Amino acid sequence: MKRFLALLLVVGLIAALAACSSGKKDEKAEKKEETKANEYTMSDNVKEGSVIDGVMTDIQRDDPILKRTTPSWLETCVLYEVNIRQYTEEGTFAAFEKHLDRLKETGINTLWLMPIHPISKTNRKGTLGSYYSVTDYKAVNPEFGTIEDFRHLMTAAHDKGFKVILDWVANHTGWDNAWITEHKDWYKTDNGKIVSPYNWTDTAQLNYNNFDMRAEMIKCMQYWVEEMGVDGFRCDHASGVPVTFWNAATYKLKSVNSEILMLAEAGGNAVLTQYAFDSCYNDALYGQSKSVKGGVAVSTIQQNMQPGDLYVEGSFPMNYLDNHDKNSYEGTIVENYGKTYEPLLALSFLTPGMPLIYTSNEEGYDHMIEFFEKDTVKWDDKPKYAPLMAALSKVKTENAALNATNRDFKVLTKDEDYLFSFSRSKGDNTVIYVANLYDKDLNDAAVDLGADSVKCVLHYDGTTLDTAETKMSNSDFAKKSYKPYEFYILTADAEK
Repeated sequence: MKRFLALLLVVGLIAALAACSSGKKDEKAEKKEETKANEYTMSDNVKEGSVIDGVMTDIQRDDPILKRTTPSWLETCVLYEVNIRQYTEEGTFAAFEKHLDRLKETGINTLWLMPIHPISKTNRKGTLGSYYSVTDYKAVNPEFGTIEDFRHLMTAAHDKGFKVILDWVANHTGWDNAWITEHKDWYKTDNGKIVSPYNWTDTAQLNYNNFDMRAEMIKCMQYWVEEMGVDGFRCDHASGVPVTFWNAATYKLKSVNSEILMLAEAGGNAVLTQYAFDSCYNDALYGQSKSVKGGVAVSTIQQNMQPGDLYVEGSFPMNYLDNHDKNSYEGTIVENYGKTYEPLLALSFLTPGMPLIYTSNEEGYDHMIEFFEKDTVKWDDKPKYAPLMAALSKVKTENAALNATNRDFKVLTKDEDYLFSFSRSKGDNTVIYVANLYDKDLNDAAVDLGADSVKCVLHYDGTTLDTAETKMSNSDFAKKSYKPYEFYILTADAEK
C-alpha cells in the first residue's frame, strides 16, 4: 500500500510539472495518470507500468467494472460451437455464413467459433495442424478467408441476432509465432530451450511470470472486441493460466464492453467464477449422461444438475453432450448416447445453466470429425435433430424458469431408478421435465407434479416429436406408462 501511495504522489508531481512546462506530456506521465485513473494497487513483484494491462492483484472495491454482473442475454443463451474448417467443403467464413439462416431456425442464438487464427507449420500435427497452435493473435487463418471476410460474417451474424464469441488460446502459441524469436522470455524454458505443455508438441508454453507478455495478450483480446465487435471468449485450458491474468483480462475487456461472455474450458471452479468467468464446463453431467446408455440410475444424474458452491452467484455451468474434443477422441453422439440422446438433449436445455450444441449434432452425424485433417461434415437437407433443438430453444428462451442463472431445482420423483422428473420455477413460471431414462417400458409410474393444471409444450414418445400445446393435469401422471426414452416438457403458471 505504501508503494501505491508513493506512486500517487509521483503522479501528482509529474502532472504539476507538466502543467508548468510547454504543455507536452511525456509517455511515462501518461501511463502513471492512467494508473491513477484505474486505481490499481501494485504488489511488490509487479513491474511498474505492467499493472494496468498485465495483472490484477487487487482493485479498489468501489470500481464499478469490478462488480460481478451477468449480461441479460446470457440468461437465454443457446450456444453452438462452429468448426469452420469442417463445416463446408470450402471451409471458409463466407461458406459458413450461408448456414446462418438454418441455424437461426434451429433456435441457436450464440456462435462459438473455434480458433480462427493462422496455424503454425513448425512441428505441425497432421496435414493442416491444430487450430490451437496460434501463429498470430491478431490475424485470421488464410484458409478461412480474409479479415474482411470475417468482418462480413460478424456483421451478418449480428444483423440476424446472433452473438459471436471466439475461442482464445492463452496457455501456449504455435512455434511460428513471432513472439518466439522476438520475446523468448515470454515462454517457459528448460536449460535455455522453450518447452511444450504436456504432449502438445506443436505448441510452446507461455510464461505467465512475464507481465509484458500478459499485457500484450490482453491487448490482442481487446483488438477483437474493439475492432471486430466480438461478444466474448471461450478460453482454452483456462485452468492452465493464472486467475490473476483472467481477472485483469476480464476487467480490461469489460471496460470496452460490459456485456461480454467469458466461458472457461475448466470444470466448475469458484476461483475462476469469482470474477473472470460467467461459465465453466459441466464435465460431471457429461460423464453421467454417457452412462445413461448403460442403464445407470437417475440418482447419479441429478447430483450434477445444480451449480453448487463451485459457481458464485451470477455464474452458471455450460451443459454439453458433445464438443470438438469429445467428438474427435471419445466418440460421436450416436455412439455415446444412441436412443438416449433426445431425452438427454432436453435435459441439457432444462438443467440450470446454458446448453451447448456442437457442429453436426443437429445432423445426428455418426462420424468422428478429424482434428488435423480436412473432413467435411456431410449435411442432409433436413438435419435429424433440428426440429427438437428448435423446440427446446423455444422453451428455453420463453420461460424465465430456465434462465441460466436461476438455481431453483426440485426433484419430483421419489425412489425411482429410471423415471426422472424435476421442476424449475421463477416467479409465476414453472417448467417440468418427466422422462423414462430406461430402454424398457415403465408401467404405473407415479409423479406428483406439484401443480393441478399444466400444459404440455413438448412430448417425445421415443419415436415421434409433438410440439402441439396440450392441457394436462396432475392426475394424468398419477399412474402412467412410458415407452423407452419417452419424455414430457410441461409448463405451469401460478394460479391467480
